[in-house]
Amino acid sequence: MKKVEKKVEKRYFDQLPNINQFIKEYQFVWWIVGSFLLLAYGIKVFNVSISHDTEAMMMASRQLYNSWYSMGRFGLIFLKKVLGTYWFNPYVASFLMFATMMVNSVVWTYLLYWIGGEKKKWMKLLWIFPTFFFTSTIMAEQSGFLLQSYEVNIALLMVGIAILCLFQAFLGTNKRKWSWIAIALICSVIAFSVYQSLVPLFTAGVAICFLVLYDRMAVEMHEQMTAKFYFKTVGKFITFFLIAFVLYQVVNKAVLNFLGMETTSYIKDQIMWGTLPAKQCIKNILLHVRDSFLGKGIFYNSINGIVVILTLGYSIFRMKRKEHCYILYCLAVIYCLISPFLMSLLMGNAPTARTQLLLPFVIGFFLQYLLVKVKEQEKKQFQYIYPVAVILVIFVTMNQSILTSRLYYTQYVQYKEDVRVAEKISDQIELLNLGEIPKEPIVFVGAREARKNPSCIPGNQLELIGKSFFEVSFGTEHGTWVMRNFMATLGYSYALPDGVQIAEAEQAAAEMPAWPTTGSVVMKNGIIIVKLS
Repeated sequence: MKKVEKKVEKRYFDQLPNINQFIKEYQFVWWIVGSFLLLAYGIKVFNVSISHDTEAMMMASRQLYNSWYSMGRFGLIFLKKVLGTYWFNPYVASFLMFATMMVNSVVWTYLLYWIGGEKKKWMKLLWIFPTFFFTSTIMAEQSGFLLQSYEVNIALLMVGIAILCLFQAFLGTNKRKWSWIAIALICSVIAFSVYQSLVPLFTAGVAICFLVLYDRMAVEMHEQMTAKFYFKTVGKFITFFLIAFVLYQVVNKAVLNFLGMETTSYIKDQIMWGTLPAKQCIKNILLHVRDSFLGKGIFYNSINGIVVILTLGYSIFRMKRKEHCYILYCLAVIYCLISPFLMSLLMGNAPTARTQLLLPFVIGFFLQYLLVKVKEQEKKQFQYIYPVAVILVIFVTMNQSILTSRLYYTQYVQYKEDVRVAEKISDQIELLNLGEIPKEPIVFVGAREARKNPSCIPGNQLELIGKSFFEVSFGTEHGTWVMRNFMATLGYSYALPDGVQIAEAEQAAAEMPAWPTTGSVVMKNGIIIVKLS
């Protein structure tokens, strides 16, 4: 039996296909992906603006970097130093974000192309997975945080490279398997330390590659495959993942000890188990699953639930074939479908949209996977279903791309409005005759929503991208920090207040009118007070 397994490995994973030839041969795929990405992200690339947290990156980078260290994201700072993006430039960040999305599209499609056996039937549909994933509003919300968008995409690229190296190491016949494993380990640890949401994405990436591998083996060597081969392969990936995750934790602990820092409670504070009743936590999880599959809100596509139902239906249909070790195939499908909700299960609540990368990642794969299965059917009725299905996918992806573009247009309008408000507030401060750069600290009391046109997405549907810098305020101290830093990025520099001055400003603001009414910007007790609401 061992000889059979070695024969399988040698036949299918002797060497990687030439990636240059792959890119050249399937140029039409990159044209399709690039066109959709340009539609979705073009306004972000060609219009310089900043987004939330970016104002802190530009004006208080040390504090922001320290917060990343405390969140276990030392890899994000490492990449910024290595890649030359430590000092932030919004244009560079936008351009490189777009470029790395294209590179990611090539690497992930190349991975599926290789593992799938380089089937011609795959090729015309390879654009679906990366296009659906990258044009999703969830990915747009994540990428809207320009201060990390390029680096997170680099980390995602590292996940793809790590999985490719592992398949080469575990199923290849070359003698350099430990070199492949070492590369995969380095890439995985860095990726995990850039953004923790990539930890479950790594496992889901392995699971979808296993599905592609299983289908290939079931067709080409169905009789020769053994349960031992499949379980051994899965065991290797699980072992590697545990080692990589533990190593990440060890390195993170060492970095924090070296810096004399402790882990922040930022992530723990989002866990609702023990804070809310268990019944409410379960309800939150179920509502999140419902919204995700029914397409509630701008971050969930209504195609999600349809894809899940069709995937489960196809899996049940295949059970009739009684394929060898089919239980592992079913487990991989089930894991892929529940993986987007692992964070919900952990937190007892729906996580922020920007951390839910797994949802469009998994749905995008299964959308492509199902169309490939339709293409492979030889029955006549499927020949009519296939072109209709492709047109529907194009329609769905087009609408998703337009929605993402609308999200960024909303942010564009919001940014322009925020600049206008900042200029008006600065003009009113100048009338206080405190000099060009006042020594007095500034305090912003309240918040103000940006004025937008009807083509923008309504504020109640937004999470953070598209919301005003003068709107996001969890209190006077936090609001002042954000608004003061934003104004400083435009050249309007003011000092920050202390706790006593904030309390005094809040008390004085109780008798003041709201901006832009006369008297909404005053100087009292050596404090510049701006009352927004």
